Amino acid sequence: MANEDITPTREVGSKVLTKPLPKVLDELEGHIKAADEASKRANESARLGQQAAADSITASKEAREAGEKYAEVARKEAEKAMAKAEEALVKAVVKRLARWDWIATLIVINLAIVFGAVMLAFALAQAL
Repeated sequence: MANEDITPTREVGSKVLTKPLPKVLDELEGHIKAADEASKRANESARLGQQAAADSITASKEAREAGEKYAEVARKEAEKAMAKAEEALVKAVVKRLARWDWIATLIVINLAIVFGAVMLAFALAQAL
C-alpha cells in the first residue's frame, strides 16, 4: 500500500466552484430571461397560428357558401335556357306541322295505309 499513487485526480471539464456565485446567478438570470422570452414568442406564435386557422376556416365556409350560391344561380339559368329551348322546339314543330305540304303528306300516308288494308282484306277474302 505504500506504493499507491496518492496524487489528487483532476476531473476534466468540471466547473464546480470555478466561477464566483454572483456571476453564476447573473448567467442563471440571463438564461431565465431568455427562456421567458422564448416562451412568450412561442405563445404568440401559437396564438397567431390559432387565429390563422380560425380565419382559414371562416374563409372556407364563405367560399363554400358562395360556391353553393353561384351553383344555384347557374342551375336556375340552365333551367331557363332549357325551357326556352323546349319552347322554341315546340314552336318549330308546330310551324312545320301546320304547313300544307306536311298535311298533304300525312293524308297520302293514311290513304296508303287504308288502301293496303283493303287489299289485304280482299286477298284474305279470296283465300277463304
